[in-house]
Amino acid sequence: MLKQVPEVKDQAISSKLEDNVTYLNNLLGVGTTWDVIAKPFKFGRLNMMSYVANGFFLTMNVVMILENVQATIEAFEKKHENEDYTLEQLVAYLNTNVSFVQVQVFDKMTDAVRFILSGPLMIFIDGYDKAVMIDTRIYPMRSITQPTIERAARGSQDGFTETMLMNTSMIRRRLRDPRLRVELMQIGDRGQNDVSLLYLKDVVDEDLVKEVRQKLQSIDTGALVMGEQQVIDYIGKVKWNPYPIARYTERPDVASTALIEGHVVIVVDNTPEVIIAPTTFWQHMQHPQEYHSYPMIGTYLRWLIAFAVFMSIFLPGLFLAVNAHPHWVPKWGAFFLANRHDPLPLWAQLIVAEVALDILRLAVINIPTVMASAVGIVAALLFGQFATTIQLLQPEVLVYMGFVMMAQYATSSYELGSANQMARFWILGWTAVLGAIGFVVSIVIWFIVLATTKTFGKPYLWPLIPFKWKNGMTDILVRWPSNRLGGVPDILRRKRGRA
Repeated sequence: MLKQVPEVKDQAISSKLEDNVTYLNNLLGVGTTWDVIAKPFKFGRLNMMSYVANGFFLTMNVVMILENVQATIEAFEKKHENEDYTLEQLVAYLNTNVSFVQVQVFDKMTDAVRFILSGPLMIFIDGYDKAVMIDTRIYPMRSITQPTIERAARGSQDGFTETMLMNTSMIRRRLRDPRLRVELMQIGDRGQNDVSLLYLKDVVDEDLVKEVRQKLQSIDTGALVMGEQQVIDYIGKVKWNPYPIARYTERPDVASTALIEGHVVIVVDNTPEVIIAPTTFWQHMQHPQEYHSYPMIGTYLRWLIAFAVFMSIFLPGLFLAVNAHPHWVPKWGAFFLANRHDPLPLWAQLIVAEVALDILRLAVINIPTVMASAVGIVAALLFGQFATTIQLLQPEVLVYMGFVMMAQYATSSYELGSANQMARFWILGWTAVLGAIGFVVSIVIWFIVLATTKTFGKPYLWPLIPFKWKNGMTDILVRWPSNRLGGVPDILRRKRGRA
């Protein structure tokens, strides 16, 4: 008969070492699970059992710490040879005399188990109903590299990694402000994943911080194995609206700028992106390159990105609507008309081209790098030549859908590009059924959806709806010189009367 594994209960640590060892060995699977190490020690009069997760420490570091702990405990016992002492006195002596950084005492078994599985060394001492935690962990991590999506020709080239401590450190390096707050919490019944909430105390709206904090703490899940998107699904109550209500960034400079503007930043451990909330539709179209260029160039880039984004949404539907009424097109716009009558209707060709380009994109992502060029050559032959030769697709369809694919990724927000693709399908469907009227109706519905969307209680289309020109639309349309930047948008300003 299999031995029943106990659950992690919010119980007190026993003063009997044997009871604690029996419980933990059974719970953690010591002897079966090779990466959880349990080692007994006897320093002076103290019998101890230590637990640590393998892979979260350097062996030589732990050896040196244990040698230092042994010498310190022996000196402490010699000093209290004929008198009793408390664990708190011992820990205070260790903190003062041992050359490691952090020592804490815990009296709950749930805390002890969480720290054992997080990496620190946890020590249980016979005769004491508390456990001592020594933070010896060094998480396995990759080195800091260039961001994969938000790349810029100039500016910093460091991107976030999967280690939360490193990510918060890169933000702290840019914001040496004593009012920067970094709140730590654990989420997930099984995963106990570390999540940090960052904000500037004197800038952010306290109601926003309170709302985000409560939503994070109320997440009911086993583990945040999917990282940042899983967090947003829970706290944003995401359903079927594809438009992102939070922004993901790989760049510490973008996250630091967001904090200065009054946003909150959520850092999820094991995730190389951080979450910026709340965020509007227009903020997803901003690119770091704008702020590493002169104001006029940055303004041009901002307009160029906006043009590309809207073309990626409307161009296929407009192409289909115009070809449903070719007599509307003047002679100079003849390039916008399809000249052939292939077996597939035009709307079907646009869908085929869209799906084919998505398949190609997924293939390039998933295949080994050494094969990417070969796949590109095959795709060029299939879609650039043979698709038109066999009258599967018209040349105009390939040209416009190729432009749409490039325009979709002109913004650094991958999430906005993907949402715009869903909007493109929506517009194509209505236009295929009702022609030009369907094109107009679909755009109106799309706009209403965006206008009624909220991002943590804020209007998604602000400052267009509700409309605000000064310190609103002007900041969306123009990349101002740096001496005019740094203000907090009205939508994020602290409420008056707050400290």
